[in-house]
Amino acid sequence: MSQAPVPAYRVEYEPSSGSWLLTGPVGAKGCLRYTNARDAAKYARWDARNTRCTIDVFDQNGQFFREISVKADDSVDAGLVLPSV
Repeated sequence: MSQAPVPAYRVEYEPSSGSWLLTGPVGAKGCLRYTNARDAAKYARWDARNTRCTIDVFDQNGQFFREISVKADDSVDAGLVLPSV
């Protein structure tokens, strides 16, 4: 039985807008903008919390910086969202 492909996210700086672009299986157009790379990677990790994924992070010069591998979280409370009071 073949496995589904691992979702891939990409975080890179977009100088024309001065923001960090997160591309992958996110948002209506497959990308979201953030003010910093940390927030973009954090959202990708949250978005892929129930599946495995990889996040490729690039620096402001477009050079590969780091690959982050995320494992699926199988804990009971992983997908539990509670309303704030």
